[in-house]
Amino acid sequence: MKKQFEKNRLDLAYERQLHYLNAVLLLATIGILSFISTFIWKRELLLHGFIISFLILIIVYFLHRKIDKSLKEISNKIRNL
Repeated sequence: MKKQFEKNRLDLAYERQLHYLNAVLLLATIGILSFISTFIWKRELLLHGFIISFLILIIVYFLHRKIDKSLKEISNKIRNL
């Protein structure tokens, strides 16, 4: 019975991490597209747009890596049960 509770808890943790991953991917796509499209219209601010977009990509990359590592750990814990 205890193993079942632990598995349920890990399943919920895994699902929560998947929601975080979806949010990070949405941030990447919507954030980058909105900044690039806005700064293409205003050519004088194009460099600022690329810098902000690059910063968003760096943040998204590190968040994705952290969440992916967490998902792998949870998956391994579930497998070991």
